[in-house]
Amino acid sequence: MSVIVAAAPATSGRRSVARASLVKAPSAATKNALVARKSLQGASIVNHRSARRAGLARQQAVVKAAVGTGKGDLEMVTLKDGDDYAEIYTFGGVCTSYVKDGKDVLYVRPDAKFDKSKPISGGIPHCWPQFGPGAMQVHGFARNVQWELTSSDDTSCVMTLTPSDYTKEMWPYEFKVTQTITLKDGSLTAAMAITNTDDKDFEFTGSFHTYFACDNISDVKINGLGGLTVFDRLTETESTASGAIMIDGPVDSVYSGDIKSPLSVDVGAGRIVSIGFEGWPDAVVWSPWTDMDCYQEFVCVENGACSPVKVAPGATWNGSMTLSTNAPDPIDKMCEDDPAADECRVFD
Repeated sequence: MSVIVAAAPATSGRRSVARASLVKAPSAATKNALVARKSLQGASIVNHRSARRAGLARQQAVVKAAVGTGKGDLEMVTLKDGDDYAEIYTFGGVCTSYVKDGKDVLYVRPDAKFDKSKPISGGIPHCWPQFGPGAMQVHGFARNVQWELTSSDDTSCVMTLTPSDYTKEMWPYEFKVTQTITLKDGSLTAAMAITNTDDKDFEFTGSFHTYFACDNISDVKINGLGGLTVFDRLTETESTASGAIMIDGPVDSVYSGDIKSPLSVDVGAGRIVSIGFEGWPDAVVWSPWTDMDCYQEFVCVENGACSPVKVAPGATWNGSMTLSTNAPDPIDKMCEDDPAADECRVFD
């Protein structure tokens, strides 16, 4: 079933084909000791021990909003809001880092390439105008072409994508895709506007293929998908989701139905990521499990449109995603870095 977009965001019905260390709580006797140490709450403690999981360790004090170069000398925009910052590459229009409270919410795989030989593997890649396998290359072309940086300031940047000879070989339509990424008020928002500039209808599928850094994949809990129809793409079976989603093997599942915003992802170590969204009718959960050496360090929870969305000439489809997190107790963060420290012995 297609979703027709005239001048408003599309909605979608059922999918017919889709892609789809625990810390012990302190005893009553130790709570007073914790209160006595609350002076640590102003400290900024960066988890260097798990730097690979959370992305490269960075010095927050020297981060400035700027347009410059990143890895592989690729053009990169840095947004900054207080001590929080984000990094966005114009190649693929991909946000590779969102550091909140000293720790990266996003994850970039160790095998990621920054030489334009392939899409950057991690962060928030685009799957557009095709999600998964199909008539063109897997996940379409938006994630492995150059986007144009049209504007930026300290907390926001706008990038656009228009057709080229390369894209027209795969998808013969005129279009304009605008992505706006904003870092403000403790959250990161990625908004996508897809305008049909052709004289005929076109259809697309797509997603924000978001990689979240986690403490250990086995401890991840994804909430907000219970009661939805789930299509398991690995077994090609359909069922109804129940309770929190946990990962204990390879997963490639599409969730559809009346999905309520926000979703939440418990990524471990007391950190919970909230995923607010508008426009996207589906959600996707993906883990390669042992097919990748780094599988324990990330989980993909995606906002998607997995059935075709039809956009009429002159019309625009809009979808957005807003990420925010809770603020872990600084003592928990310190003890995660150095569990043998004297201050952490009360948790033993």
